[in-house]
Amino acid sequence: MTRRTRTSTNIFRARIETLVREQGIERQMRQYGVTRRTVQRWVAGESTPSQARRESIRRRGLTAGAPQAQQIRVRGRFSQEGTIARGGSLNAVAAINRRMRRVRDAEIRAARRAGDQRRMRMARALPTRMTRDEASAIAIRRERLMSEEPGRVGPSGEIQIGGDIVGEPIDEEYEGERGYDYWDEIDDYDVDDWAAWRADYAEATGT
Repeated sequence: MTRRTRTSTNIFRARIETLVREQGIERQMRQYGVTRRTVQRWVAGESTPSQARRESIRRRGLTAGAPQAQQIRVRGRFSQEGTIARGGSLNAVAAINRRMRRVRDAEIRAARRAGDQRRMRMARALPTRMTRDEASAIAIRRERLMSEEPGRVGPSGEIQIGGDIVGEPIDEEYEGERGYDYWDEIDDYDVDDWAAWRADYAEATGT
């Protein structure tokens, strides 16, 4: 028996955004025989089409250059809550990683000019990219803000996905479990918003 592919609303919105940006809204209207207002409602998340159309849009979005979605497991399964589908979210991670590499390279050059071996060792020990957990946290936060479903975010930018805490500092790492609520144990958290996300992104990229 063939398993039917189900396209989540999060991935659908990411793909229709790509198609409209790359091919224009008129082409999507002709492709699916719908009005401009219908496509606009799809992009805004006000409505979604049938599963068959969502799957068509998912596949066409990939052909148009949309990135492959990345997912983390939520309660042992992949879900919309843990999906990173938008190019902008993945680009944010790439920008932070580029900055980290530039910082390390600059420190190595400075240590070499100074002839300081201790500084050189410290420079070479600097990370060149975020950990997978850190990258997932900042990307998922952006995804949820784009979907107008912001989550609660902690003082280090961590966010809870199911029973897992994504982006938590390593020295406070928690192994998630079903039904666990991280926010019951800490006082310093807020519901995420764009200002908080942009502040964390700016700090990470040095902009």
